[in-house]
Amino acid sequence: MMKDRKRTLRPLELWNPGAIEKWLEDEAAKGWQLTDCGRVLATFTAIEPGAYRVRLRPQRPETPEARRERAAAWRELGWDCTAVIIGDDDFDCEVYYCHDPLVPELDTDPVAWGWAWEKPLRHSWRVALAVLGLLAALPLVLSVLAPGRSALEALLNENLFWLLYLAFLCLLGVMMLRRLWYLQRMRRELASGMVPAPGSWRRDRRWQQAVIVLLVLCWLLWPFSSAASLWQGEPDIASLPYTSPMSLVEGTDKDDWEFETKNYVYKSTPLAPDRVGIQYRGENGEVVRNAADRLRFELLAKALYREREKAFRKDHPGASETTVENSAFDRAAVLTAGEERLFLARAGKVVYALWLDFPADLESAIEAVAADLAE
Repeated sequence: MMKDRKRTLRPLELWNPGAIEKWLEDEAAKGWQLTDCGRVLATFTAIEPGAYRVRLRPQRPETPEARRERAAAWRELGWDCTAVIIGDDDFDCEVYYCHDPLVPELDTDPVAWGWAWEKPLRHSWRVALAVLGLLAALPLVLSVLAPGRSALEALLNENLFWLLYLAFLCLLGVMMLRRLWYLQRMRRELASGMVPAPGSWRRDRRWQQAVIVLLVLCWLLWPFSSAASLWQGEPDIASLPYTSPMSLVEGTDKDDWEFETKNYVYKSTPLAPDRVGIQYRGENGEVVRNAADRLRFELLAKALYREREKAFRKDHPGASETTVENSAFDRAAVLTAGEERLFLARAGKVVYALWLDFPADLESAIEAVAADLAE
């Protein structure tokens, strides 16, 4: 027994009406007529297959009574309104079917047809520009809300779920650019008195399917990403290099210095399984800061090394650099600016940094770090 109703994905946007009309005409030729259409799904009922003309008309700002009277008048002329397609920008489209090839077109004047579409097209244009403007301003807003925080640090410190938001924003930007391109094409054709040529509804629906799949994927990944911290292991701090502040003053006349821990961070994230940062302050304000990171990929380790080097040079433009030659390091250097020094080293996926701002036995610390990494 043949079913009398089906549901399917609709093409994505109403600013390509020719493609939607062609889609509905192809469905009518197979025996299906549109009776309901939301933002995602379209509902069809079975009809006698045949050659139908289908036309879309933006709904006018009129009372329900006037709309019903107009629909009845057009029905007498041979055009039957069977459904309303819910629009994306606060305007909807009425769908008219005609089975009689001798019945005149709903719109015989292309200029009047263009007038009917001008208001919704102008509204969609403003919406697309507003969304693109907000997306363009987002980096500036984030820089104000989180000053001094680099994108790499955000990537390493946070759960990866924020990447889903980034992917969604990129997808939204592509959608708005695509919309502007189609709107400009349609407005140009209407201005020249032409009825826009139908596009490919199959291409539009493939695009919509890709959008829906990506959105569903984001929804499915959301609980997974939110729960990732529940099974995230503790950072393996003991395996990372570390320099005690007291080891830096051994054998000097400051052996009796005392250091207290000012702050520390132990962290394990998807892209940085082992992260530790500890800052000590001496009794006279001296600072020793350890930072060791084991990252998931060597490419990230190289980027983190470069970022920390760049940050030190930004704070100390005249800093000198001394390359450290040791087989335990893939790359290592000491940056010096007055009494402040930064020892920076990378070995594979591990990046280590040691800051200090007083004269100390840094050479012994370098050898100790090399021995730790060699193990």
